[in-house]
Amino acid sequence: MRSALGAVRSSILAAAVLAGAVVGPGVPEPAAASNAFCAASVAWSAIHAATNPVAPGSAATRYALALGVRGTTSAAASVTFIGTKNAYIVQIPVTPLVVVMKKRDRFTRVIVVHFPHATRIRYAYVDTAAVDGAPPVTCPTVAESPGAPKFWHWKKLLAGKWLNLDATLQQALPPLRCGAVYRQARMARAGTVYGGNFGFQARSAEVLVDVDSSGKPALVKLVRSSGIPGFDQNVLASAEASRFHPARFLCSPVVSEYLFVGQYSP
Repeated sequence: MRSALGAVRSSILAAAVLAGAVVGPGVPEPAAASNAFCAASVAWSAIHAATNPVAPGSAATRYALALGVRGTTSAAASVTFIGTKNAYIVQIPVTPLVVVMKKRDRFTRVIVVHFPHATRIRYAYVDTAAVDGAPPVTCPTVAESPGAPKFWHWKKLLAGKWLNLDATLQQALPPLRCGAVYRQARMARAGTVYGGNFGFQARSAEVLVDVDSSGKPALVKLVRSSGIPGFDQNVLASAEASRFHPARFLCSPVVSEYLFVGQYSP
């Protein structure tokens, strides 16, 4: 298992009081795959039946997943599941992609993964992905917690025949000296950019930061605007200038996401 590689998704708030406007980086278009470090991401949930997800954290013998993919026609992948004691892997064969909402949003239909006994899965991540017939590419590990069915368009992805696959035991998890399977990224130093006046009303904006395994921002994206373009650009620039303590997965530093909140106080 590639415990030393990869990325764990983390979303925590970092408040930085800002004043001023600069021309920051452009905001990229959203894609179906929320994983900026790989062409595919996984959403999953424990299930009693494909239409009946169970509460997160429950043990189950069946889990449903769908891949969000930056592609046009098909995808294949290997997905690793991390339980409380063991790691499992499932090999997803070439699977057609379907359009869910917009033309750029493509997913596989629901795939039902069967485990040999009731297992409580804590995280899942894409190990390798092959998109549109290309050779498989190893992905940094973006460990996903259970996803809400509404988030990944459950009803539309249920249409058609479900693919049933068996999970294979990969290995028992070793003792973790760091004491936790996953630790979120933390702010080390918030970048602050000054200049400009945004009026007499308090403002805030949220920027999603893709943080690499060294703690540097790899990509920033505005996810909630303040309503003032100049202040939004200020927050984007501040997030890009920040430095982080990287997330850790199985005790190794990994890439992650961090929700950076910029606040303006008149």
